[in-house]
Amino acid sequence: VPLLNHSYFFMLTPHYTPQFSTMTSSDHLMPSSPSSPTSSHVTFMVSSYTDAAILAHTPKGEMGRGLSSILIDAATGKLQLKSALDVGPNPAFVVKHPHKNVLYASTERIDADGDVVAIAMDNGDASKLRVLGRVSAQGKSTCYLNIHQSMQYMLAVNYWDAKVNLMQLDAQGNISGVREINMQPGASYVENNRPTREEHWQYRQRWPHSHCIVTEPYASRLHFVSDLGLDKVFVYRVDMVAGAMRLRASVDLVAGRGPRHLVFHPTLRCAFVVNELESSVTVLQYRHIAAFAEGNPSGHAVEMSSFGESKSESILEEMQVISTLPHEWDGRGSINADGVWKAASHASEVRLHPSGKFLYVANRGHDTLAVFRVDDNSGMLALVDYEPTGGKCPRNFNFDRSGRLLLVGNQDSNLVSSFFVDMSSGRLTPADSLSVPSPNYIYAVPTSAEERAPLHDNFIPASNISQEQCKASSPMSLSPMIPQMQIPQFAHVSVVEPATGAAVSLSVPKAA
Repeated sequence: VPLLNHSYFFMLTPHYTPQFSTMTSSDHLMPSSPSSPTSSHVTFMVSSYTDAAILAHTPKGEMGRGLSSILIDAATGKLQLKSALDVGPNPAFVVKHPHKNVLYASTERIDADGDVVAIAMDNGDASKLRVLGRVSAQGKSTCYLNIHQSMQYMLAVNYWDAKVNLMQLDAQGNISGVREINMQPGASYVENNRPTREEHWQYRQRWPHSHCIVTEPYASRLHFVSDLGLDKVFVYRVDMVAGAMRLRASVDLVAGRGPRHLVFHPTLRCAFVVNELESSVTVLQYRHIAAFAEGNPSGHAVEMSSFGESKSESILEEMQVISTLPHEWDGRGSINADGVWKAASHASEVRLHPSGKFLYVANRGHDTLAVFRVDDNSGMLALVDYEPTGGKCPRNFNFDRSGRLLLVGNQDSNLVSSFFVDMSSGRLTPADSLSVPSPNYIYAVPTSAEERAPLHDNFIPASNISQEQCKASSPMSLSPMIPQMQIPQFAHVSVVEPATGAAVSLSVPKAA
């Protein structure tokens, strides 16, 4: 709310009393909010490779212990290593149970099946870690985990043999094992031919390579798997009665791009897919199809295309493709000693800023984060800039829950780098760096308060709302601004101007 030459930001949530701070145009830091750090530090988990000989690729960094707990000073961005846990081989994905003090890490290896490791955070302290147990993921190079909203299942993706598996969780968060295995078409090539990683380097799309599984945020029923080898996105739904995954659709993407990861916008009906082989991002319109998301989860799987004449009938429709690299990097690459051509840079991770206003993509080789502004209405992207990551081969990065801090893992430099995020432009300001062997995944450990109040669903930049709309005498005027929010019966908002103590109170009724 623009009052007294300041910009205010506010949150509407059913759980917490909003907090506020002022931010002038010269300020760099994110304003405080219910999802801002509740203490002076933010905890990140950073996983490291431990054995390069059994990976699908060859990282150039040093081998580490497995998992590191790192604190970032919220005011200065300074980094501090709190603890390290010996766990492996090659933990490469980390996620926390929504209600338990338990972390799950997947392990990557192509010589045998990977595992999912359960790790306790004693008394909720992310620096006090101990391994609770491990269960086979029944697939090779386990690279992505997704806890189902029922918290009865975990969905696990295996890159090397393109298996998407359903794992059972009990009420305490223990993993009892794999309940069901789903193998993508053509993935039997791995079992029949036992390819080497050298063959994999030369023919990245000779067989399927499922890379992630992401749940759409609109109904939270459909789970999207991007497959780099097939240039497809598979759409699954969990049948809670049968305890099985049901394939509802497969969506063709443009061949040769190599879709790696995808992320949905929380309010705009669109998804962003990072294409590893082409170093580009595809913006896809999401179309709600009732037959997939509602009613009986079983049914015939429908083949669709995100492009071409039938794209308007697809659950995902291509709207835009934009490069993550400068024009002068187009076609840049080299031929190695085995005669294999390799691009000079490959896109890795894609993440949406918690505000939903910016999209970031890591470029391994160019060693930058490409920053894009997201159009408020269409979701289309416009390049902001390329921000250096402070090291080589940025494989992964992540924001803290407030969006004001960002941590990048520079794999081949054995370095993690912290940055402040400018909330108005999306640009980054370097803060600090810390030595960590071969960092491959970055995870911001949520506090219990953050888990109850997701920021991206409710965060509204008040600069988008005029003073006229925020008159205390007209609380109903706010309702049209937030048609997709889940609002409590009444959300009470108090804005205090720090210099004068003047206050404006709003009472926002639940939208019809």
